[in-house]
Amino acid sequence: MATQVTTSLPMWLTGATYDANSGNDLRNSGVTAYFYDQGIATGTTIGVLGGVVGGTGLAVSPGTGMTVTVQPGSYVVPNSSTPTAGGYASTLSTQATLAVQTADPSNSRIDIVVAYVSDVGSSSSFGAIQIITGVAGPSPSVPTAPANSITLARLTVTAAATSITAGMLSDVRPFTVATGGILVAPRGSVNGYKGQIAYDPASNAFYHNNGTTNATQLHVLPWVPIIQTQTANFVFDGSEQTVLSATITTDGNTDIEIYFKYAGIGCSRGVGTSFIATFRMYVDSSAVDGTWTPSLPGDGTIYNGSAWSYFTSSGAGDTPSAGTHTVKVTAQNGSGLYSTTIAASGTAKTLLRVGPGGM
Repeated sequence: MATQVTTSLPMWLTGATYDANSGNDLRNSGVTAYFYDQGIATGTTIGVLGGVVGGTGLAVSPGTGMTVTVQPGSYVVPNSSTPTAGGYASTLSTQATLAVQTADPSNSRIDIVVAYVSDVGSSSSFGAIQIITGVAGPSPSVPTAPANSITLARLTVTAAATSITAGMLSDVRPFTVATGGILVAPRGSVNGYKGQIAYDPASNAFYHNNGTTNATQLHVLPWVPIIQTQTANFVFDGSEQTVLSATITTDGNTDIEIYFKYAGIGCSRGVGTSFIATFRMYVDSSAVDGTWTPSLPGDGTIYNGSAWSYFTSSGAGDTPSAGTHTVKVTAQNGSGLYSTTIAASGTAKTLLRVGPGGM
């Protein structure tokens, strides 16, 4: 049973043959130019980020007895001795089965499964998937990975084991991606270029590098919603008055959603009377929507509030142009010049929210 299987040139170079510069063939076949370069991103020198290409290849699983299987996949490794030499790409085209060395009768040991490239400067250069066997002992340590390699799995071979089980294997595959792709990596572990997007499997979330931190929450909105609130009562009468307003800056393409909410309303017109309050939404000086309360008693009691939203649209012709705009909501007692109160408190706010719409 093999303990090592040879990999091939990347899939896009199928049919090519190695010559005396086969190490260069492996290293220079578009790897440095296209794959994410962590060296430049950290401001030192070029240094290809080694890893499995994509999120599923080269997974290691228990085989039959003392064997493991490795799924097909492609990988990239940097030249570990000379970072400026770039990186290598290689492919395991079919599933491989590797033999695990017989277990020690008394002590456990740690083996690793690696993907590597041996560059000897001749046609004898090759890529391979191999098990590196550790040393058994009371407190075994992880063996050293070879040059030009990435570690795919860690295998704890227990004393006197006669078969490999899933509990003995730890998946430690790093992943890499062509520049512009989405990298699979734990949150905060990627010193990528500004705008590099990554996916963290542990939290099932995307994040990105914003040039300051490499674990920034991924934003999909073109701009951050603006929220204005009131925690005190707002009093108005029969003249139209601004309740809340917000200033936004738009890109000329994105529609907006305007949301307004108030907790309660009342009027002191007098017992036995009624009132209607009218609300309007504006973008700059243009009224885009409005609503009004039902007829309510004007006895000074605070009655239930309400909320509503409006979305601008190209169909309505009111998508805001690029630039700065003022969005406001006004209130007016439609029954006359009677003192009217929008009730508010710290736990029952009057609120205006303006954000990108249609997302």
